[in-house]
Amino acid sequence: MKRITLLISLLLSLLTVTAQQIECYTIAVGKKASATGHVLVAHNEDDYGNLIVNIHRVPRIHQQSKVYTLVSGDTIAQKEYTFGYLWFETTQQNFGDMLVNDNGVTICSNACRSREDTATGLLTYDFRRLVAQRALSARHAVMVAAELLQKYGYGSSGRTYCFADSGEVWLMAVVKGRHWVARRVPDTAVAIVPNYYTIGEVNLSDKQNFMASPDLIDYAIKRGWYDTTSGKPFNFRLAYSDQANLYAPWNIPRHWSGINQLADREYGLYPTLPFAFKPYKKLDKHNLMGVLSSHYEGTDFETHRELHPNPHRALINRICNSGTKFSTVVEYSDNIKNTIVWWAPLNPCINPYIPIALSIAMPPKEYFAHPWTETLKYHFDKEGNRFEDNPELAFSLFHAYTQIINDNYWKEIKKAQKFRDEYGQQVEQKIYSANNKARTSVQIMHDFYLRVKKMQR
Repeated sequence: MKRITLLISLLLSLLTVTAQQIECYTIAVGKKASATGHVLVAHNEDDYGNLIVNIHRVPRIHQQSKVYTLVSGDTIAQKEYTFGYLWFETTQQNFGDMLVNDNGVTICSNACRSREDTATGLLTYDFRRLVAQRALSARHAVMVAAELLQKYGYGSSGRTYCFADSGEVWLMAVVKGRHWVARRVPDTAVAIVPNYYTIGEVNLSDKQNFMASPDLIDYAIKRGWYDTTSGKPFNFRLAYSDQANLYAPWNIPRHWSGINQLADREYGLYPTLPFAFKPYKKLDKHNLMGVLSSHYEGTDFETHRELHPNPHRALINRICNSGTKFSTVVEYSDNIKNTIVWWAPLNPCINPYIPIALSIAMPPKEYFAHPWTETLKYHFDKEGNRFEDNPELAFSLFHAYTQIINDNYWKEIKKAQKFRDEYGQQVEQKIYSANNKARTSVQIMHDFYLRVKKMQR
């Protein structure tokens, strides 16, 4: 009965759903839950609208200025040296970029609306890049982020950042203003984040696994979000979340589906899903790619072709959905320079994942509209970052190809997936056997561009 009630409430709440509420999806795998012995991070970047994605490789820099100018025009202190990073730039967006820095620190995020309605802050688009420039490890990234938040404040409603390196993953839930909490994903477990906070009860005396802003609980008490006389322990998720967001149809089914594809037991839609769970086996990149490309197959939420033209245009949004701009799995190695970011443009149910080595000096020219030195000047230019304004850009070609499949999905998908799987196997063999992974990944990126271009002639 509880399941039926929740299904009905999910369907009714669809009446108020907007596309912008489905903003990203992350899977974090602890090193002992991973088949590689290293952390795995998987992420779908969901952003809506006519926009391109650029890929850059930024080198380590000796900064000439001691001042950093934020997109708001405000200035903050700059470090003398900043680490380089691989940068997946989602143009026009304040919070869409994904980065992996020279130390192997991965940074991605998921929108999580908070109930904060009085605080302010300066940090928006620049926040993750500032962390990438300074972080030595995932744990250090939390500390860097905390220092920035304390000084300058966060400027958006709320978000969960994933900070990972080869040995640890931390999820950091940030609230508008200066409040935040971070929790380490257990080495033997997997954590999934849709678009709500997943950090619940916190143990602030456990310094190895939790960090938080100093007045996190006191502020919640002051605002009436936590009642100390209730006899219940403090729960960050319940205290700080936008309450409607906790039961939203763009959150619960995606969270539930991903967990049940990977967990060692079956979880129901109700009650609250876990922060982290034990997987049914040690996971590899293919297991995570399967989740990122899924549409609730085999469940009550599955799309049937008689009702919908394709699974991306359905009532309840899928993990792989109409807003997915790219999909990634970060695969660490014993040698950090051999870290591979497996990247699929747009819908990963259609497109193959190609390997992009962290050590590349520069992606092929087809993968960026402007040199990285000029990117910030053009990032928010809505006219210049449209598909039609960049017809020869790799991402524009990938978009055109994906649209062809989506427009006649049920007829075209088997052929598209045959190419996806066969090409994916070919490039996997090439990159794993390559002595120079940087050079080989650049060759693969260029070859993929040419193949997709040829398929559209």
